[in-house]
Amino acid sequence: MNVLHCQRSCTYISDLIKEGFEVPYVNASFFGIEQTAKALREVAEFFGSEEMKERAEQIIEHELEVISPAIEFYKERLTGKKVGMYVGGPRVWHWQRVMKELGMKVVFGMCTFAHEDDYEKINARAEDGVFLVDNPNEFEIEECLERFKPDLFLTGLKEKYLCRKFGVPTVNSHSYEKGPYACFRGMVNFARDIYEGVYAPAWKFVRDEDFI
Repeated sequence: MNVLHCQRSCTYISDLIKEGFEVPYVNASFFGIEQTAKALREVAEFFGSEEMKERAEQIIEHELEVISPAIEFYKERLTGKKVGMYVGGPRVWHWQRVMKELGMKVVFGMCTFAHEDDYEKINARAEDGVFLVDNPNEFEIEECLERFKPDLFLTGLKEKYLCRKFGVPTVNSHSYEKGPYACFRGMVNFARDIYEGVYAPAWKFVRDEDFI
């Protein structure tokens, strides 16, 4: 069996493997607590082994015990903060739930190369009022920063300079900052980098108070 974390490009490959070699696959997301636990359970369920199911539950229980104090620390400080994101289509809908787990509110999302089914999943998970832009240019990014005033922007290396000129911290969401961000302990790394970005003292020297 193949386990697909990237549910865009890898889907095509897995379809060919399934067709040519009869190897099935399951879709999984390893971003966030809820989605990682769901992925482990679905993989165990696929094989149908009670021993594997029990082992999956043991791993989930153990990992939650390890990460819960750190996650609670970050959630307490990030709840209510607004976030925008400009990443690939699947990551926008993967991270909708991750932001909720940290108490953060997604105010806008942007995608390049997203497909129709990506937007269907984004809309299904988004709260009312989330603004979506397909294949944005710099002017549209700037307009969203001015209009929605996010506390954080999840984006890549190119866009971070524009955002930081507006006093908006960014977290590198393609190659990560000090990740990895996947799985339970990766969630702690993600929360830490978000927290450090939002609360970095440097922003008080560059922020336009009228904008923020």
